[in-house]
Amino acid sequence: MARIPEVEIERLKREVSLERLVESAGVQLTRHGADLLGLCPFHDDREPSLVVSPKKNLWHWLGACQAGGSVIDWVMRVNGISFRHAVELLRADPGLAASARPVRQGTVPKLPAPVAADADDRKLLTQVIDYYHTQLKASPEALA
Repeated sequence: MARIPEVEIERLKREVSLERLVESAGVQLTRHGADLLGLCPFHDDREPSLVVSPKKNLWHWLGACQAGGSVIDWVMRVNGISFRHAVELLRADPGLAASARPVRQGTVPKLPAPVAADADDRKLLTQVIDYYHTQLKASPEALA
């Protein structure tokens, strides 16, 4: 798989609204100075422990989670998916990256598999070769 360019990662962190992602995951945010506060979707909190900083586009859980990060980290945490998967979801449609119900662990992949699971050996090998060929053509670094 081609490496995700740092420019693309920074663009997603800058352009995708964390506030909208958090709200689309069902967290109600209230203004508290320059920040927004909400209840942690993973715990039965009675006091707001989630802090969202719209100006910095970052979040942090003050309670038991002690987690935080960017929009990519939020999508990873809420959907229980990998970094690459979170970036792909944000690239495809930032609205899809928010889950209505947070999960604690990985779920069924939302990206299509690059090979057919039921293919015979010859077909599978052809699919793998085609996949790597496509990935190679998409990576200027590898072609160089």
